Amino acid sequence: MKALILKDFYVIWKQMRTFIVVILLLAMMNSAYYMVFLVVWCSMLPYTAMAYDERSHWNQLAAMMPYSKRDIVLSKYVLGWLCMTAAGLLCLVIQAAMGCFFENVVSVSVLLTSLCVGVISLDIALPAVLRFGVERGRMIFMVMIFGVAIGTGIVLDMSDTLPSISLPVMALLPLAAVIATAVSLPLSMKLYEVN
Repeated sequence: MKALILKDFYVIWKQMRTFIVVILLLAMMNSAYYMVFLVVWCSMLPYTAMAYDERSHWNQLAAMMPYSKRDIVLSKYVLGWLCMTAAGLLCLVIQAAMGCFFENVVSVSVLLTSLCVGVISLDIALPAVLRFGVERGRMIFMVMIFGVAIGTGIVLDMSDTLPSISLPVMALLPLAAVIATAVSLPLSMKLYEVN
């Protein structure tokens, strides 16, 4: 599976160079919203890798190689998890460095919340893309990202005005991320078999 992740990394490296510059610039913004946005944005990288795979008909080549369908699907999830974690940690390091100059820095709890939101986004997007293909799955993906952005904005606003309500919502996010992954991963493997 390591080779599959490296293949995806090499395929999207040109886009990731621009991505890293954007992450560095947005990570300097002292806002929880930007961290959530960046982590959810990084959850789209497996989607990008799948678009390149579909365009080059890589799935036909993969069928002739000694990779199981489980490894191929799981590699997309692992790529997403690695990219989200790297972006979140990079934001946290930059925010910690900026903490020397500013008082209000993004906390570890915001990082964990953004990782949970990113994992849930990935868990919704990958089965949709596997079922409908990259082009048709794009609309579902856009609607989902729009919903995540609205939901994140509402939760972040609630945390400012009603911390007693937003705390249970934040506490349930890790459980929701685990449940979403437990449902999404087998579903994706099943949908990959159909294609």
